[in-house]
Amino acid sequence: MTCCLALASFDEPTKSSSGAILRYVGARVEPFQLYGPLAQRPFFSLVAPQADIIIATGHGEPNAFFLQNESLVWSVGNYNVNEIKGKVIKLVSCLTAKELGPDLVLNGARCFLGYDDDITWIMNSEYSFQPWMDRDAKLALMPVIDGINALLDGKTCAEAHQIEISEDYINAASTDFELVSACLLSNAQHCVMIGDGNATVRARPKITLPLPPPPLLI
Repeated sequence: MTCCLALASFDEPTKSSSGAILRYVGARVEPFQLYGPLAQRPFFSLVAPQADIIIATGHGEPNAFFLQNESLVWSVGNYNVNEIKGKVIKLVSCLTAKELGPDLVLNGARCFLGYDDDITWIMNSEYSFQPWMDRDAKLALMPVIDGINALLDGKTCAEAHQIEISEDYINAASTDFELVSACLLSNAQHCVMIGDGNATVRARPKITLPLPPPPLLI
C-alpha cells in the first residue's frame, strides 16, 4: 500500500507546515504526492483508498477537514469509508480531533493523530516556504516532523504520539521566547491520539538528506 501525502499550500500556515513536511518527509514516501493545487478532493479520493497511512496538512473545524483553498475533504458523516478504513491518519490542522477524529475511528480508521484545539507556531512570513530557515517555526514543526517520521520508521502510533509531545516540551524549555514556548506547550497539551495505539504502518526507507525547497506554488 502507498502513503497518501496531501499537503495544502495556499496561505502562510499551510505553506509553512507543508514545506517542512515535504522537505523532511517527502523523500520517504511514494513519488506521487498531492501538493498545492493537487491537494483537493478529486485527487485525494483517488489516492486515499490505496494508502495504509494518510498524512495531510490543511485547516480544520471540530467536525471537518479542508485541503487546498478550503476544499472540503471529510466532515462527520460525509466521507467514503474506503478512504479511512484500516488506516493510520495524521492531520496537521486545528480542532479535528474533537469530533472528526473520533468519527473516523468509529467508522474504521485504525488510529487518528491530530489536535483538539488550534495547533500554533510563530513564523516569519519571509520564510513561509522555507520554515527550516525560521528558528521559531522550526522549533514547533520539527516535533510534528519527527512524530511522522517515527510512524514511517514502523513505530507504533503511541510511540510516535509520545515522540511529538516529548519534543514539544523539550523545545519549549529550550527557548527564551515566551510566546514560542507557550505555543509549544499548548501543542503538546492538545496533541491527541484516538484508536489503536499499537497500530503501525509499513516501514519506509530512511532518508537522511532533506529535499530542496518545495516549488513556489501559491
